[in-house]
Formats: sequence, structure tokens, C-alpha cells
Amino acid sequence: MTNTHSTSSNYPQYISRGGDTAFEPPYILNQTKLYGFFLEGTLENLQTLCDKYLNIPGQDQFQYRPAANRVLMVFDTIAHINSTQPPGSDKGFFSEAGEVMFWVLTEAGKQEGSKFVVDHHAWFIPYIFVDSTPAMVLGREVYGFPKELAKFQIPPDNRHPQKFSLETLVLQPFSPQSETTWRTIINVENTQAEKGDIPIKLWTDFSQVFEEISSLFEEVKFDKKCPTHLEVPMVFLKQFRDVRDGDKACYQAIVEATATLEKLHQGFPYLRQKFEVTIENFDSHPIVTELGLKLQQTAQLAFWLNFDFSFGNGTEIWKSQ
Repeated sequence: MTNTHSTSSNYPQYISRGGDTAFEPPYILNQTKLYGFFLEGTLENLQTLCDKYLNIPGQDQFQYRPAANRVLMVFDTIAHINSTQPPGSDKGFFSEAGEVMFWVLTEAGKQEGSKFVVDHHAWFIPYIFVDSTPAMVLGREVYGFPKELAKFQIPPDNRHPQKFSLETLVLQPFSPQSETTWRTIINVENTQAEKGDIPIKLWTDFSQVFEEISSLFEEVKFDKKCPTHLEVPMVFLKQFRDVRDGDKACYQAIVEATATLEKLHQGFPYLRQKFEVTIENFDSHPIVTELGLKLQQTAQLAFWLNFDFSFGNGTEIWKSQ
């Protein structure tokens, strides 16, 4: 059942369809403007999350567990996304006017007697919402991002951002009579924004970003610091539903890939502004329940970044046979 050294050399050639604007990896994503909000979840709920999506039956390569009870919620826009290699790089690019995701830092390791030995860290994204079909398709099909379409409100004023929101199709409650409807899931309001010129503590390189954020994870022993380029390892459950039996997966794998933060244009934490985050729980989107969040809480740390990053090819950590 375990496949840690899989090769794609004997795979058939991928057949590109007409109308397919989701090009092959690796990718470069430039002018990413990101608002980040750190929230407090619960370790018990986050462990249940890891068990459901990553520590699945037969997967014996690594056990994943939450590294801390912090959850990062992100609102961002990306101006330019394209493949780095031909033929995709010769075809064009697309952009995202809105994206929202939740990040959970995990420890991947193995239990050795009474001690859990950590091999590496990886971020897991259980929910991600986008506004474009290419972003949704390539994210789901290539890596296993659980992307879905949504509508966003993201303020253009990064110095005094006032209100953020996310709206998507939900089912509430689960019942034969329920039809999908557009509902607001997330609201973020700046309840303590000072007017005028607010002194800004600028981040000029990724080491400053790393140091500020890692202070929220005092119990985590990170692998290393990288002052010029910062690698962000990620883990996914990639699967496709079987056509003969809808309760089965015809393909199921734990996949890891790394985003590399290439260039920081500008960034800063919101040290003197207060952001209240409200998240609704729906039967189809139990975000609060799965992450152990409160329906309303104040962000522990809020920040803004403008950066470029690349996203490379992934690795099958384990694949069901």
C-alpha cells in the first residue's frame, strides 16, 4: 500500500482538452497581496481533522498531527499566475481577484515507543475558496487543494483595511429539500483602526516575517530559517471519486509539495489595529467545528504581504493501490 518512490515515467501522456486553461506545473505566482489573520483553534479538533484527511487507513508512511492550536486564515489576490515551462508558459496567464484559505501547521513523523519523532513540518489547507475556474481546476486536479468557487470582499486599502467577507454556495441544513444557496461564511471587521498616518513596522525580508510569525509557535522546533527565500512545505489529500461506486476513491494519495517565497516587495504587521473575525458554521462547511474555532474571535496577529512565489512539482508520500 505504500509508495514513497513513485515514478511517472510509465504514465500515459496527459491529453489537453480544448478550453483547458489550467496549465501544467510548476508555476510562478507574482504580485500576491495577502492579508493574514491568526486564529485560535483547539488541538483536539485539529487532531481529528488530521486523522480524517491525512492519517487515513493504510497510510503508514507518516502520522500527521497539529503542531499547535493556531490556525492561519488568509485573504489574498494574485495578479499573475503562469506555468514556468512550455508549452504552458507560451500560452498565457491568469489572475485571481480573490482567494481565501485556512492553514494548519502539522508535524509529520512516527511514534517510536513513547516518543513521537518529527520528520518534518507541513502546512495543511482543509478549506480554500477561489474566484476562477483555472485556479480551481489546477489546484484540485494537480495537487489536491479542496478548492471551490466563491465571491469576496477584499479592501484595496492595505494601511486601513476595514471589512472582508467570503460568500459561497452552501447546503443548510442537510436534507432532501435543501438547495444550494449563496451564503456569507466569513466576515472580518477592523474595530480599532486609527485614522491618519499609522506608524508602520515594515518587513523588508522574509526572515523578519518568519521571526514574527514563529513567535506564535513557541513550542514548534522549525527546521531552519532562510533569510532570502522561505520554503513553505504543504501536504494534501488528493483523491478522485470512483465512477462505478461513488463511496469509493479510484485514486487516493497523500501528496506533499513546496511553495518557495521568492521575493518580498513589502510587508508589515497590524500592531495597532484590531480585527474581529466571525465565521458561520454550515452543514456543508463545518469550518468552526473541524478547526475548533469560535464563532467570533479577535485575530491574534494580523499582517499584510506583497510577494512573489513559485510552486513546484509534488511528491506522492503514499498512494493507495
